[in-house]
Amino acid sequence: MKTKRLELIAGPSDLVRAQISGRERFGRLLEARVARAREQEADHQETMENMAQALEKGPEQVGWWCWYFVLHNKVTRHRVLIGDGGFKGPPDEEGTVEIGYSRLQPYRNRGYTTEAVKALVGWAFQHPQVTWVIAEARPGNTVSIRVLQKAGFNEVGPGSQRGHLRFEMARQDFRS
Repeated sequence: MKTKRLELIAGPSDLVRAQISGRERFGRLLEARVARAREQEADHQETMENMAQALEKGPEQVGWWCWYFVLHNKVTRHRVLIGDGGFKGPPDEEGTVEIGYSRLQPYRNRGYTTEAVKALVGWAFQHPQVTWVIAEARPGNTVSIRVLQKAGFNEVGPGSQRGHLRFEMARQDFRS
């Protein structure tokens, strides 16, 4: 899926496994430069392993887990992975999916994450079973909260984890 400045790539299990195994093969498959910093996040690696296992359940899982945010510099013609995000699985019985995202430090405060989040929310709402997209953030994470606000989410109270805030967007409130 393409946005104004990004390509969002839904990760099948083999791409997620390549990310886990190392950035060289992963970068070749993405056809993008992958920063060394991404390898150093141990908790991120555990999350990716869980996603790979979920994706191996079948091709219908692709899109409901991991998406990669690739920036294509039109001047230099280079492609670079600037972040990732996605959902914590397919919609639940109430039609709710939870979105999450991360981006690399050099690409913050440029609107890329908001652009990617809006595109992912739009993708989710293309599926008739999705009625709500939710997200959670810590109160001190003003950057993430601002992304959610700019993407059209509303803060609705405490999150599922202690010390987190919950944000929601209903299908009827989504504007592409």
